[in-house]
Amino acid sequence: NVQIMGSFDGWSHGEAMSREYSGDYARFSATLRLRPGSYEIKFLVDGEWKLSSEYPITGEGLTQNNKLVVQ
Repeated sequence: NVQIMGSFDGWSHGEAMSREYSGDYARFSATLRLRPGSYEIKFLVDGEWKLSSEYPITGEGLTQNNKLVVQ
């Protein structure tokens, strides 16, 4: 169970991510309709908060989040 959570909705509900298999691994994706701007996001994976190495990291310690910029 993977959800993307973030400042785009005030960290309230997030969006469920779909699993896609490619060879020996799974990749998760979601489609979000966002206005241009900068958002902080984090992933909720089986009840645990996770950061992605694919996005820049902002903050320190427990307040670390990934940064998503929408053009």
